[in-house]
Amino acid sequence: MITLHPARSLLKLPLVMAIGMAALASQHASAHGYIESPKSRAFMCAGSGGGKNANCGPVAYEPQSVEYFGSPGGGREHFPSNSQACTGDFRVCGPANGTIAAGGMKGFAQLNEQSSSRWTKNTIKPGPNTFTWKYTAGHATRYWQFYITKKDWNPNQPLTRDSFEMTPLLDEPWPSHSMPVKGGGTTQHTVNIPADRSGYHVVLATWKVHDNSNTFYSVVDLNIDNANAVPSQWNDIGAVQPEALKVGDKVMTRVFTNTEQSAKQVLLNIDSAELANENIWPFELAKKVNAAKLGYQMGLLDDKDQIVPNRGKNNIFVKKGSDISNVIIAKELAGKPSELNVTGMQPTYTAKNGQVDLHFNAIILASDPQDEYMVYAKVFDAAQKTLAYEHAPIGNLAPHFSISLKDLKAGKYDLVVVSSSKKGQLMQQTSSFTVKAEENTGGGNQPGEGGDKPVEGSKYDHVFPQGLSAYKAGTLVLQPKDGKTYKCKPLPYAGYCVQWKTGATQYEPGTGSHWTMAWDRQ
Repeated sequence: MITLHPARSLLKLPLVMAIGMAALASQHASAHGYIESPKSRAFMCAGSGGGKNANCGPVAYEPQSVEYFGSPGGGREHFPSNSQACTGDFRVCGPANGTIAAGGMKGFAQLNEQSSSRWTKNTIKPGPNTFTWKYTAGHATRYWQFYITKKDWNPNQPLTRDSFEMTPLLDEPWPSHSMPVKGGGTTQHTVNIPADRSGYHVVLATWKVHDNSNTFYSVVDLNIDNANAVPSQWNDIGAVQPEALKVGDKVMTRVFTNTEQSAKQVLLNIDSAELANENIWPFELAKKVNAAKLGYQMGLLDDKDQIVPNRGKNNIFVKKGSDISNVIIAKELAGKPSELNVTGMQPTYTAKNGQVDLHFNAIILASDPQDEYMVYAKVFDAAQKTLAYEHAPIGNLAPHFSISLKDLKAGKYDLVVVSSSKKGQLMQQTSSFTVKAEENTGGGNQPGEGGDKPVEGSKYDHVFPQGLSAYKAGTLVLQPKDGKTYKCKPLPYAGYCVQWKTGATQYEPGTGSHWTMAWDRQ
């Protein structure tokens, strides 16, 4: 790091280099701005903006400084997940979900609070509206972009990319990158507020500067006065995420009311390299689903409240009042065998009064989501005598077993876990362990014995959704649907981790439509 002191340090450099470094430092430090009209959330925190937003923290003194630094170490401290370089726009990189309003800056985190009554709103009409950026200093510019929240966004949840339409209302480049916007000046931008929006919405304005990867973020809270707006007839209940597949794979919908509705399933066979493309198959699946008219549709909602299939991510919609509570996307991957994993077993246990309690999980990663699996476990002693047998309910892909072994002697034992399916898939895992005689040291359970606490040494605390009520910030869960581990986010987002039930799976790790608000994939 080079620290420049006024006059003294610059005089030690060649004149041209000194002038250049001084100008660069000045540009970086003074390139600031915010939406002045309609008044942005940060500007209304400041006295100069009327002070109508209270309890905002330090942004009240510098609403012009809500800046996402696109390069690591480029400025003030950001949330850890934001420390990567970002040369793209809001749609592909930038502040993490839940930190958008503050530009990812920890010092301005109060701006991220989001509810229907938290912030003062600007009342405007739909149609063309002038948005004014105010600049406290000049800076060469790449572009400005304006985004608006979706028709069915939830104003009581933190702002995420899924809250916004991903097609900007305005994408306006600066005519000449070499010409800076004027310090102390303004620029005006005509933004067309959609005719189908009414009531509370948020507009996100971004200003991308030219000579680095930094972007200024300015959110504007609006009350759109639109008596003619027609409320949407749709509820968004999930999403189809793009993912590259292979020829021979299959993708299918699984539809649930109180129970699974097999008659509403739609199957797409990936029979060509083109169809395997991550942006093509979601589009073709959406077309097939919508043509079937089974009570749910896939695509993006347009300004006429119509659902249009999209290349890439598609949302899943049902009409308001529908009995369909959930639609998930299942994949059958060609040539990939199912897997059986046993977790939680320890290599050694100490018998207490001749007893050892085994607690372990059998996790099936199924290649065919339509197959049904049954799992059982047996314990054998060194003489091959069966000491215990237990089976899980059919269809449970991640059963937890609790087996108490009594009258044990010191020695070696085998746990054999077997999975069999209706379609004839058979898998087996054997875990050998040793039992030691009890020592007179005051006792207590050994790791892996007894209690409801997570097994010491395991890489997660629970297999989702087991132990749901105990989830809190930092809890690690294994998602049996994809075999990945997820960590519950810190407050204030940790509360979403326990919000799950069969008919409401928005926050289910890895699969829910809003899972990234609650969990971090490990």
